[in-house]
Amino acid sequence: MCFRDLFLCTCCFFCSLLTLSCQVTPADRFNLVPVPTSVVSQTGRFVLNKEMRIFYPARGADWATVVEYLKGSLEPATGFQFKSQTGKAPAAQANAIFLVEDAKITNPEGYVLEVKRNAITIRAGSPAGAFYAVQTLKQLLPPAIYQNSVSKNVSWLVPCATITDAPRFGYRGMHLDVGRHFFSVSFIKRYIDLMAAHKINRFHWHLTEDQGWRIEIKKYPKLQTVASCRAQTLIGHDSDVPVKMDGKPHCGYYTQEEVKEVVEYARKQFVTIVPEIEMPGHATAALAAYPELGCTGGPYKVIENWGVFDDVFCAGNEQTFVFLKDVLTEVAALFPGTYVHVGGDECPKVRWKTCAKCQKRMQTEGLKDEHALQSYFIGRAEQILSKLGKKLIGWDEILEGGLSPNATVMSWRGVEGGIEAAKQRHDVIMTPTSNCYLDYYQSDPENEPLAIGGFLPLEKVYQYEPVPAELNAEEAKHILGVQGNVWTEYMETPEKVEYMVYPRACAIAESGWTAKAKKNWPNFGLRMKTHFERLAAMKVNYSKAYYDLGSTFQNGKLSLLCLDPSAQIFYTLNGSVPTTRSIPYKGPVSLEQSSVVKAVAFINDQPMGNVYTLPFRMHKASGKPYILSRQPEKYTGSEKYALTNGLIGAMKTWNNWVGLVNHDIDPIIDFGVKTSFKKVSLQYVNGRNSWIYPPTGVLLFVSEDGKTFQQIAQRSINTDKIDGTKVEQVTIDLPETKTRYLKVVVKTFGVIPEDEEGAGNGAWLFVDEVVVE
Repeated sequence: MCFRDLFLCTCCFFCSLLTLSCQVTPADRFNLVPVPTSVVSQTGRFVLNKEMRIFYPARGADWATVVEYLKGSLEPATGFQFKSQTGKAPAAQANAIFLVEDAKITNPEGYVLEVKRNAITIRAGSPAGAFYAVQTLKQLLPPAIYQNSVSKNVSWLVPCATITDAPRFGYRGMHLDVGRHFFSVSFIKRYIDLMAAHKINRFHWHLTEDQGWRIEIKKYPKLQTVASCRAQTLIGHDSDVPVKMDGKPHCGYYTQEEVKEVVEYARKQFVTIVPEIEMPGHATAALAAYPELGCTGGPYKVIENWGVFDDVFCAGNEQTFVFLKDVLTEVAALFPGTYVHVGGDECPKVRWKTCAKCQKRMQTEGLKDEHALQSYFIGRAEQILSKLGKKLIGWDEILEGGLSPNATVMSWRGVEGGIEAAKQRHDVIMTPTSNCYLDYYQSDPENEPLAIGGFLPLEKVYQYEPVPAELNAEEAKHILGVQGNVWTEYMETPEKVEYMVYPRACAIAESGWTAKAKKNWPNFGLRMKTHFERLAAMKVNYSKAYYDLGSTFQNGKLSLLCLDPSAQIFYTLNGSVPTTRSIPYKGPVSLEQSSVVKAVAFINDQPMGNVYTLPFRMHKASGKPYILSRQPEKYTGSEKYALTNGLIGAMKTWNNWVGLVNHDIDPIIDFGVKTSFKKVSLQYVNGRNSWIYPPTGVLLFVSEDGKTFQQIAQRSINTDKIDGTKVEQVTIDLPETKTRYLKVVVKTFGVIPEDEEGAGNGAWLFVDEVVVE
């Protein structure tokens, strides 16, 4: 799946400040992530030493699996070799870790971890609960415990405490797209390692795409020889002019033996894999191998760029369902979990509308339109999976045209699909683009590696509440959990994946595990400071965007914001890179002329995060408040008054754009006093491939009281189609005008015309800085 609106972004830059007044609880002192249900701190320490022994229940091989994981976690860094045994320990046994099966703990992933001076006891109702207790135990130890080599001069002390814990949701997922870019088995295992360390228990393995088929299907060998390899790959974005390709083949697939190896590896870390085989769309790679399964018969090729493509599986060809039955039969045999994901998203109906076989299928089955035909297609897939003992799960488009009552929905296009599905009594996994798409930029793109677009900082991931307020208590039971999605169009290497995923996956983990009432963003930030040390010990290439700065600008004063209260901000006003010799930030800075502000957070005289750059253009509306007739919900700009904050929107520094769909953007600017001016200009985005259209015109009005307005100017705008996506400007020169209120109406294009991407939908309008001179 690919979110086509790569430019669109939830432009709400960091605007909250951690304060030193936030209450520090025992959980915060231990810096546990995710935060447990209950932590009771006690005096004393347990000392980990080479004489320590491990006792565990004799019943069930999974208890032994937990012990092997525990030993494998503690031995490399300590250099100790721990002995373990089953059965009841001697009555006087001390200096030990006891794993105890406790039927009173009814949540299969719940546990009680008791650390005393002479012993550690882990009680759980199942091995899974004991495994998560081990993850908490590791976090109680120094971060060096995560290293793979012996750490010298470390005291392996565990603070005494009683921790009672259980997850809020049973489904806590992370996704990885290996279709756009293929990743080795060794990296898939590492990805699972990091998931397990954060108590994430579902790995959504996205195995097929337009750009590559990544799983061996023995009955269809051309899926390996043809569909797994594309000739070259797009460099940059589709909207770039000219489009560039790398000229290098990109190939790879997992043999069934490798899949079995990964499945077993995940099982030992209590991670269940959810495989995804895309249908009916995102199937061009499969069609390249077996063109008879498409509506036109081809020829097709494995796609080399990103996006949504018209060629999909033919719903009128019975051979399609024979193929899918064969594929799903082999897939179901490899993955022991409950679910098989069938995609179901972004399926254009263009080919079906002109396909004789599809039209005949619609007539035969009494289907009113192509949406109903997609529902029929998904229904056939559900029947196949049901006979194989599996449940179908798909993206929220599978709701269109009706859905089998046993199907589970992944809500990605927002929360609306999840709400609708839950009200229909379907189980739901929440994974909306607004909060869970980790392929989006996490900081200012000027300082970040290339990404698909969007903006999703750590705080916004963390603040997500998976259960929509619109659901009643009974409907809310159908929200099974939450998932972070990792689409890899712009992630060519394991290092890039880790950079995009962490620490945002830590926030996903806490949303999935921790009770709503226990979540607290400032405390999470404090705990993450130690957790960064753990990630570093695991050699995770995590992003340090946590330390990147944010800002607000109002009434001529700039406020700089840092999430870490211990950081000291230094800034310059001349465009030079700040050092500790630059101006220390002590409070809002008055700006009276255009300036290039640069700022950096420092800790212990070391720069943290990226240089924060603000090219301010001062003009007569800078910092002035305004009102809109409709407030944007998603694309709000970087702050409350983004249209007058002095920052000019650009294709890469996108965080200032204000966007609405099929609606005018019409700020009424209050200068505060009567102000004279001669020119008004603004910028807009023109990019039809992303459903972003230029305005049809701009109207200017003035008023003395903010209620009665008089039109003073109008300018039409050329809306002809252009190549790519561009930022364009409109300027209106005026005779000298003096007024207190200026109303600027930027007219929406309206509905996207036929034969264009997104036909019939409302066009997006994106506007930035209204410059008044």
